[in-house]
Amino acid sequence: MKTRILFLVILLAVSYFGLSQTAGSVWVLNVNGDIGRGTVSYLRQGLSSAAESGADAVVIELSTPGGYLDSAIAARDAILDAKIPTIAYVNREAYSAGALLAIACEKIYFASAGVIGAATPVYFESGKMEEAPEKIVSATRELFAATAESRGRPTDVAEAMVDRDIEIPGLSEKGKLLTLTYTEAEQWGYSDGEVAGIDDLLSLEGLTGAAVVVHQRRVIDDVVEVLTTPWVAGILIATGVLGLFVEMIVPGFGIPGMSGLVLLGVFFWSHFLVGLAGWGSIMFLLAGIVFIFLEVFVFTGTTLGLSGLAGLVLVGIGFYTSMVGPLAQPAEAIHAIVAVSVGLVLALVIAILIVTRLPKTRLRFGGVILSQTITGRAFDKKAESREGEWVGRKGVAVTDLHPVGVGEFGDERTDIVCEEGFLPQGTPIVVTKDEGYRKVVKKSEKEGKA
Repeated sequence: MKTRILFLVILLAVSYFGLSQTAGSVWVLNVNGDIGRGTVSYLRQGLSSAAESGADAVVIELSTPGGYLDSAIAARDAILDAKIPTIAYVNREAYSAGALLAIACEKIYFASAGVIGAATPVYFESGKMEEAPEKIVSATRELFAATAESRGRPTDVAEAMVDRDIEIPGLSEKGKLLTLTYTEAEQWGYSDGEVAGIDDLLSLEGLTGAAVVVHQRRVIDDVVEVLTTPWVAGILIATGVLGLFVEMIVPGFGIPGMSGLVLLGVFFWSHFLVGLAGWGSIMFLLAGIVFIFLEVFVFTGTTLGLSGLAGLVLVGIGFYTSMVGPLAQPAEAIHAIVAVSVGLVLALVIAILIVTRLPKTRLRFGGVILSQTITGRAFDKKAESREGEWVGRKGVAVTDLHPVGVGEFGDERTDIVCEEGFLPQGTPIVVTKDEGYRKVVKKSEKEGKA
C-alpha cells in the first residue's frame, strides 16, 4: 500500500514538473492585407516582445496579396534575426511579399486552401501595372533564393516564384510564375503540414497547452506608416531644417533649434523602425550640417558658398537614403527626391526671408556666435554704451558681402551687414548704422581709413 502511494506521489511530481517546464506561451502575429511600413514596425515589435517574454515560438499568420518590396525585405530581415523559433501559417494566401515572409520562417504550415508564390516585382506607371525591369527581377530572385537556402529549402522553387523564365520539370512551365498549393508545397519541401487552425498547428509542434498571445497592431504602427509617407516626411524635413537654420542666425539655443532637432529625430526614428534609415544616412546628415556650419560661421563669403552647397547636397543624400531602400520602385524614388528637394528648398527660402526681411534681428554670422560663447561680451552693457561711434568710419570689405561678411577699418576687423545685399571683396565701404552688435555698411565712393 505504501509502495503504491509513493509511486503515485512520484508520478504526480514528475507530471507537475514536466508540465511546468513545457507549458509556455506562443505569440501570434497577424499579417493581413498589404504589407507596408507599418507591417515592419508591427513585426519587429512583436518578435522583440515575444523574445523578451520568453515565448516558445512565434506564429506569423499570413493572408496577404503582397506589398512594397522594401518593406518585405525589412520584415524578412526581422524574421531571420529573430531570437526564437518562427512558424509561418498560410491561412489563405501568401503572394509576392507575403511569400518572402513565409519562406523566411523556420517552418511553414498551410490551411487546406492556402497558396504561396506569384512573387515577381511590379510597379505602377501611368495608372498601369508593369513588371519591373530585369535588374530588379534578378535582384529579387536572388533574394528569394538566399532566403530559401538559409532555411534549407530548394532554391529553384523560390526563384520560379519570382522569374517566369525559370522552368522546373514536373512543377512549373517556362513563361508562368510559380504558385504552390498545399499539396505541391509539401511535395517540394515548402510545407511542414496541413492544419485546421492555430490549435492544430500547436499540437503538431508539441506546444499543446501553451498560452496563445495575439499581438495586436498598435496605434504607433499606423503612426509610423503615416510618418514615412513622402509628403509627411517632406514636412518633417522642411520644418526640422528650418528650425536649425533659424537657430543658426539667431543667437542662443532656444525653441527653433530644439524643435528642429525633435522633428528631425522623429523623421529618423520612424524611418529607422521600418528598416530604411541607418548609420550611413545619419553620417551623411551630420557631415552636411558640419559643412553648413562652416559656411555660416567660419568661411562666411570666402568659399563663394561652395561649403554650404556641399552641405545641402550631403543633407539631401542623408534624407533620401533614409526614405528608400535598394530595390525601391521608380515612383518611390521620385517621390522621395521631390519630398527631400521641396523640403530643403522651402526651409532655405524661409531662412533667407528671415535674414532679408527682418533687418533688426540680431544676426550673428562669421564667427560672432563663437566669439560670444568664448568671451561672453557680445551684448554686454559696455558694448551697448558705445553704439553709434562707428557711423561714418570708412574701410574695405575683406570678404564678399552677401549680405554678411567681414570689413576692415584701419587696423580693426569686424563683422558687418551690407545694405545693398551684395558687394564683392575689396569694395570700399562706409558704416551707415552702428547698433553695437550690428554694423550696417554701404559702398563708399572711395576707400577711406578710420
